[in-house]
Formats: sequence, C-alpha cells, structure tokens
Amino acid sequence: MINISPERTNVSSSSHLYSFDDDDDYEEKSDKILKLKFIFFFIFIFFILVIFLSFVLILIYYTIIKQETKFSKIKPETVLSMKEIMKIEQYVNDCMNGVLINKYPKSENPKISLVIPVYNKEKFIIRILRSIQKQSFKNIEIIFCDDYSYDNSSLLIEEYQKEDKRIVLIKHEKNVGTFRNRIDGVKIAKGEYIIFIDPDDLLLNDILKRVNSVVSSTNIDILQFQLYIGDFYNSFYVLNISRTSTPIYQPQLSDLMYYEKGYLQQTECHIWGKAYKKEILMKAINSLNEYYLNQHMSLHEDGLFLFLIFRKANSYLFIKDYGMLYYSNEYSTMKNLRKKTKINKTARDSFLYLEFMFDYTNNTLHEKNMAVYQFKSLQNLFGDTYLEITDGYDYIFKVIDLYLNCDIILEKDKKEIKQLKEKILSVQKNIYNNI
Repeated sequence: MINISPERTNVSSSSHLYSFDDDDDYEEKSDKILKLKFIFFFIFIFFILVIFLSFVLILIYYTIIKQETKFSKIKPETVLSMKEIMKIEQYVNDCMNGVLINKYPKSENPKISLVIPVYNKEKFIIRILRSIQKQSFKNIEIIFCDDYSYDNSSLLIEEYQKEDKRIVLIKHEKNVGTFRNRIDGVKIAKGEYIIFIDPDDLLLNDILKRVNSVVSSTNIDILQFQLYIGDFYNSFYVLNISRTSTPIYQPQLSDLMYYEKGYLQQTECHIWGKAYKKEILMKAINSLNEYYLNQHMSLHEDGLFLFLIFRKANSYLFIKDYGMLYYSNEYSTMKNLRKKTKINKTARDSFLYLEFMFDYTNNTLHEKNMAVYQFKSLQNLFGDTYLEITDGYDYIFKVIDLYLNCDIILEKDKKEIKQLKEKILSVQKNIYNNI
C-alpha cells in the first residue's frame, strides 16, 4: 500500500508536466500563425498599393507625360539656367512696377511701328509699354488696337498718350477678332517696318536698335529674331530649332511655307518675333479676299496671314539675337476644345483656316500636301471633340468635302473621313430634332 501510492503520485505529476508543455507549444504555434496572418495581410495590402500606384502612374503617363512628350518632339525645349531666369524675372518686375515718367514726342516718320491688339488686357498695358520705353531706339510709333474691351484698357492707353505722343489708339465699336485688329493696325501704320506684339509679351535686350541696324543695312523684307518663352509660372525656355542665319530669297522663301520644306523648322507659324516691311504686309492684305478679311478670327490667324506674307516677300533673314519674351500656353487650344463654351468658336476658326489652306494652296503638289497636312493635324487635335460641336456645321462639311475632293488623298484616308462625316451628320440631326 505504502509503495503503490508514491508511484501513482509520480505518474500524476509527470502527466501534469506534460500537459503544461503542450499548452506552451500550442500557444507558440498560435502566435506563429497569427504573425504569418499579419505578414500575409501586409503583403496583400502592399501589393494592392503597388497595383493602385502603378495604375495612377500609367494614367499620369498617358494623360500628361506622353502628351508633353508629343509636343516636345515638335518643339524641343531648353530650360534656362537659374541665373537667366532670375534676370528675366527681374526685368519683368521692373516693367510691371516701373513708373511712366518720360515724355516722348510724336514721331513724324517712324522707322518701326509696333502693332498691339488689345482685348481686356488692362493689367498688362503698363508692362508692355514700359518694356517699349526701355528700348534705346525711340523713332517708333506704338499702335494699340482695342477690340471693344469692357475693362479699362482704352482708358489706360488714353492716359498714357498724354505722356507718350508716339502712342496711337484704334478703338473698335464691336469685337472683330485678333486678325482684323492686326490688319487695321497695319493699314494706319507709318513705319517702314512693323512688329506685332501681344499685350502680355515684352520686348527685350534693346531689340529695336538691333532690328533697325539690320534692316537698314540689308533692306530685308522679313527679319526674324530669337525669343524666350514663358508660361506665367516663371518657367522660361527657348526652342531648339535648327535654323540658317544666311538670307533666303524667292523661290526658296515660298518653299519655307510647306512643312516638308522646313516651314516649321526655320520660321515657325507665328506672327510674332519678326519684323516685316510694311509694303509686303499690304500686298498680303490686298491679296486676301473680303470673305476672309471680314471673318472674326482669334485662332490660327497667324498661319493664314504668314502664308500670304511669305508668298509676297522676296527676302528673309534670321538673327540669333533674343528680342522678346513671349508668354505661351501651348495647350490653350486643347483646353478650349474641352470647354463647351469654346468648342464651336474653336472649330469655326479652325475650319475657316483649313478652308483658306485649300482655297489658296491648291496649285502644286507641295501646296496640296500642306493643306492635307494641316487638315490631318487638326483632325488629330480634335479627335472625338468633333461630336460635341453644336454649331457651325457648314464650315465643317465644306472643308471635309474640299479634303475628300483633293486628288492626292488615299482611299483609306477618305474612308475614315467619310465615316467621321456620317457621325457628325448624325449628331447634327439629333440636335435639330431636339430643337
């Protein structure tokens, strides 16, 4: 009896110890499983975040970066150094905050006329005027063409006229558009040469003195100079465009108007950054029929006017001097296309320009190629936005028919445009049915 009891006690004690160890093992296994669950959970969340961020990056790439790359291929840019940017910023600030205190007499026989179309730009008037007054060359006239502004633009210009007698003001009694403003400025200009400036741009580096020196010694018809480009956020750059600095004469000069001959590379399709002999501008204006002359154009008017100018001019010269700060918003057309209030006007101006290209560039293979090239460029720009247009269909169908009737168009390209025409006709029909 006495021997048996201790043995039972030992067995019981051993059994108790085994159970305790097993619980520890179980808890340890449970902790490991719990930790593994947390690890797998965080791995899962991590992969979800990676997938989400990848999607966001892809979206940014296709909507922003790729779009900018597309434009940069057309207009490769060089961003300026911080020192150059600070210098420009200081100049802009001086022009913005400068005081107009110097009095200038009227120039009876100005060498250069500056034509500045104005529409609700009162906050820029003093800045552009100050940049002009900073020029050492004074034998100029300054023609402001106010396009029926509803702000204080005209009042400011009239006030400045009291101090600077070189200022001339044209006041339109209705809004006629940038194209007509420039033409009206040219017609009254007394200068032998004319430079077009937008009111939010600036003249730089004593460029008028340099222009006068070059045109006086060369008697060149068109003189182009370099410019800086800004975006109103103090981001300044220059365009890396390969240009020749030797004079170009006809017939090579007209060839510059065609994209495959170097139009965009050499001269760019902008009216600014160039000095034109007035007699050449008048020849271009006189060659334009009343239909286009009286159209209200604020978009693509540069290309239309330049095409005529380069046909009438006999000589062209590019100089490397930087003479203007041009504020650009190169996506403004795209933005306007996405604004319902702007779509119809943008489409109307665009198709009016295309109509002009087909009307005036229909004689040679180069001219036909140019018209077709411009059509395709705007076609790519508009995309599906065509289907959001609610007015101005006459312009669209007229130009589409001009394109389809052009004998150099391939059948596969015609098929695509015919399908587009059918879509637009369908949209037009729905709009008319809902009126």
